[in-house]
Amino acid sequence: MASHDRTDLDRFWTLKETLLPLEHWICTALEEDRARDDGTMVLFDPPVVRGRAVVSSRQPGVVCGTAAMAAVFEQLDADCQVIERLSDGHPVVVGSVLLVVDGPLVSLLAGERTALNIGSHLSGIATRTEALVSRSHGVQILDTRKTLPGIRIFQKQAVRSGGGVSHRGDLAQFPMVKENHREWLQRLNPQLADDPAAEVAFIVSRLRQAEESRPIAIEVEDEISFRACLEQRVDIILVDNTSPELLSDWIQAAREAGLSLETSAIEASGGIDEESVSGHAAAGVSRISCGAITHSAAALDLTLRIDPVPRSTG
Repeated sequence: MASHDRTDLDRFWTLKETLLPLEHWICTALEEDRARDDGTMVLFDPPVVRGRAVVSSRQPGVVCGTAAMAAVFEQLDADCQVIERLSDGHPVVVGSVLLVVDGPLVSLLAGERTALNIGSHLSGIATRTEALVSRSHGVQILDTRKTLPGIRIFQKQAVRSGGGVSHRGDLAQFPMVKENHREWLQRLNPQLADDPAAEVAFIVSRLRQAEESRPIAIEVEDEISFRACLEQRVDIILVDNTSPELLSDWIQAAREAGLSLETSAIEASGGIDEESVSGHAAAGVSRISCGAITHSAAALDLTLRIDPVPRSTG
């Protein structure tokens, strides 16, 4: 699911392929925190007193994960009721309320940290993604596989919430031939070592024979390999660790040489951040991938306050 349309973002949390991993993630987190064994529970008598948990933001950003935060309390105690929330992709300012949950006070206290950890992490990714998207001049910002084991689908949802697009979700989705692949191909086939054109042709031929329908991605760091990929009409040319200025020169030289740039998606990657993303976008690429939006995004500062449940006026 690559779209960051609001309907698609909301639908993510209802998909079968989301619900089981979400339940496992929350269950593991609550068990790790021993949320049902909180020693402070004995302080509250009777333990059935109810409260209203209000989750809000202490800083501006973009929301992701309110459905997951709600699920924390619902899984911890079936008597918890979510009564309000902001959906994924929604911008927030200081004081914006993301989630309101009515439930037993002891359950709200026990689930507080797990819920905030999840919401802060995912919203931080969405916020960092939006910062790059806003500087990319319409060029797609993609995530990578630099994600935490076990929660990739949720981190990729956060990227979509920030306006980014999902790259491949796993190794089986389509083949991406990177630096280590190419180095070992050359070791095992010495005739390819000094001939990037022959090497790229070899890669494309083998992969097309194995699976014609899937796209092929090849990582390059030199102009000869870049041109060889254009000549072979490689679907995705991942230009890694190359300055915007040099990449722009390669693209311009390829045009002047009559090579078609329309048949390949040229993707810039490698250390791209808020300072450099505009330059890469201006170089003429169609997409930019950035591992930092998942592996280095700062958590969005969220807080949870527990108020008394308002008395009914009925």
